[in-house]
Amino acid sequence: MNKKITIEIYSILKDLIRNAWVVLLSVLIGSMGVYIASEQLYTPEYTSSATIVVNQKSQISDNYSSFGMASEMSSIITQILVEPTVKSKAAEYAEKSYFNGSLTAENISDTNFIDIRVTSSSPQTSYELLTAVLAVYPQVSDKVFENAVITPLTLPTMPHGPSNNPALENKNLVMSACALFSIALIVVFSIIRDTVKNEQVFEEKIDAKLLGVIPHERKFMKLKDIYEKKKKSLLINGSNLVGLRFSEGYHKTAAKIEFIKRRTGHKVFAVTSVAENEGKSTTASNLALSLAGSGKSVILFDLDRKKPALYKIFEEEYKENYELGELFNGKTPYSKFCLRTHKKTSMFLGLNTYVHQDYDKWIKNGEVAKVIDYCKKKVDYIIIDTAPLSADSMVTDIVKLVDETIMVVRTDRVPVAAVNDAIATIEEVGGTVAGCILNDAYPSVSMFGITGVDEGGYYYGKKYGKNKYYSNYYAYNAREAANDRLVQDLDLISNLQEND
Repeated sequence: MNKKITIEIYSILKDLIRNAWVVLLSVLIGSMGVYIASEQLYTPEYTSSATIVVNQKSQISDNYSSFGMASEMSSIITQILVEPTVKSKAAEYAEKSYFNGSLTAENISDTNFIDIRVTSSSPQTSYELLTAVLAVYPQVSDKVFENAVITPLTLPTMPHGPSNNPALENKNLVMSACALFSIALIVVFSIIRDTVKNEQVFEEKIDAKLLGVIPHERKFMKLKDIYEKKKKSLLINGSNLVGLRFSEGYHKTAAKIEFIKRRTGHKVFAVTSVAENEGKSTTASNLALSLAGSGKSVILFDLDRKKPALYKIFEEEYKENYELGELFNGKTPYSKFCLRTHKKTSMFLGLNTYVHQDYDKWIKNGEVAKVIDYCKKKVDYIIIDTAPLSADSMVTDIVKLVDETIMVVRTDRVPVAAVNDAIATIEEVGGTVAGCILNDAYPSVSMFGITGVDEGGYYYGKKYGKNKYYSNYYAYNAREAANDRLVQDLDLISNLQEND
């Protein structure tokens, strides 16, 4: 298996958006960690401070004529202040066994001012020790400078709060590091995840033919639809207008299905996928619409017994004598069952509006095969929507009843190995894989903008946008074909009993 790593920008961006909560959570965890660590390790400290002025005795009479000498003495006295002798005498003066604090002194540049600070774990201790330092210091300084006069400029005060804050200055740094680390992990996992990220990966790693590429299409909904939480399907002839590339992707794929029929005579195709939410039902619907749009008669059957979805896509409701499951379980006789006609086109729908669990029994007793075999004689194509292979083992029984199976592979959804295993499973049970449709594909990114080349070599750029005339062109042709052929609700199934 090819283990080549592919960097797909859109895949990475989707992962980052989808996992934004992971980034946010990591930032919160980092912030909480800093807070807890600072609270657990934090020891409050209290600082008492005072300022003294150093002068010469002669300066009092000669109006500071020897200011330079006083500044020089201040620098030397600053160094003497922090000597162990001063601390020892201050501790003795304060009646303490030792100087349980830190003493600092700083000579203010180009002045004869000295700032003195004492820091300890208690505000009372800080105040008492600094008061003791100021009291005992002359005993030491007088031995060095006999003519020095030390005058307090500001007296010590009792600290009202801690002089140190919890260590939160690195909080932003830690939070940023956590965010960058989580983003890096998401990007790495996105890159190394072995999924089908684009056409190139498909061609390199998937053991099947690429039938078509359906580009990513965004749903355009009205504010009313969003408010009412309506779900609109992306149909190439629907009211929810789709783009040129989206429609063209289905039309070109449908053309390949027509080519398969001309070459092999096959007309019954099952559409399945490995997992849910790969766009299987939408793909089956649009392929049927495209084939009907070219004037072909098409029946679209919903044989997904787990989650029938076609009735939602076409906005159909339950009708008596129109439920496919009720035909098979005998509730609706063959003589009364009807297929639904879609908007006067040559496409007909065999739908289920609720779950029917007995399809395995109906397949084994031949009821499903009988209907398929009869209908294939009357129409040009039959498209069957099935459940995903990973969700229903019955799919392997359905693929035996059809001519060929089409796999829908959504970009960056399931592992490459799972797709190849599904293809191998279909072939092992006797089915034939016509190929795969790569769904929800993003265009490549280039320095000239967003461009792409589809599997047929056709170049397109982002200048092609929404085109309601193009989107409705095939719907118009379908109506004309239907009117020309005077297609009505087919009595195919009701005729089946008569011909048995």
